[in-house]
Amino acid sequence: MTTAKEYIEVTIPLAGFDTDVLSGKVHMAGCLGILEVDDHNWTIYLPGEWQEAQIGTLLTDLRLLNADFDYEKVQVAREPFQDWNTEWRKHFEPFEVVPGLWIRPPWKAMALDEGGAEIVIEPQMAFGTGHHETTRLMMQGMHELDLHGKSLLDLGTGSGILAIYAQMLGAGKIVGVDHDPDAIDNAKHNLTLNDVTSIEYAIADVKGQSIERFDVVLANINLRVLLDLVTDFRKMLMPNGRLLISGILETDIPRIRAAFEAAGLQLERQDILGEWASMLWTLNGGNGQGETS
Repeated sequence: MTTAKEYIEVTIPLAGFDTDVLSGKVHMAGCLGILEVDDHNWTIYLPGEWQEAQIGTLLTDLRLLNADFDYEKVQVAREPFQDWNTEWRKHFEPFEVVPGLWIRPPWKAMALDEGGAEIVIEPQMAFGTGHHETTRLMMQGMHELDLHGKSLLDLGTGSGILAIYAQMLGAGKIVGVDHDPDAIDNAKHNLTLNDVTSIEYAIADVKGQSIERFDVVLANINLRVLLDLVTDFRKMLMPNGRLLISGILETDIPRIRAAFEAAGLQLERQDILGEWASMLWTLNGGNGQGETS
């Protein structure tokens, strides 16, 4: 029997794969992270509760992408959760995610240029360190918004990195929600590392977060959940509220656009990084209940 304190490590030979397509496929399937071992192999990390049948389905799907994919060279192992942190300590170096803002782990101190700022993130599996293109897209999108004094909801908050950045950008009330208690624990720990105390966190499903409405909603989730939340987003947003989403491939933009526009949201902008996309939506004049004024 598996526990939440395990993950599954799958080493995949890259021969014959388009790595952009491979990355998108495994992330959409639920991959927690990718380690580029060398030019010939990737190690992907899957949730510990996955069963053999789920792994087999993923490998079958990969074979459909690449007829030369050799099942026999795939290595699968279950590893303790803590090993993930050990790997991150080897590879997590400070980096600039938007102009003047650096992300670093707590064990890597750095001298900032005048006017520079930093967010300290203790890495945990799948919770978000800013390395993935979707997190970068979200932070770049936030950098372009005026968040001063705005109320903000961070759905699927993970490490809390987006909520912490929102506080740095002057947002008012900030609420972070995640269904995973370990993610909330990690987010609260990262608040302490960054001397932030004004963010509220809650363990809850991202569905049904409509009791209170916000000026800005952030959702770096996956395609299926984003589509499931289309009508919920209207209930979460204040009139003229802004919704920034990512976790979607560039190829999924038409599907997202059709569903969101049908729900009464207006696309303000979209950005691309690698094969990933972010989209900024506005609820123009709506009251969040499906009517417009």
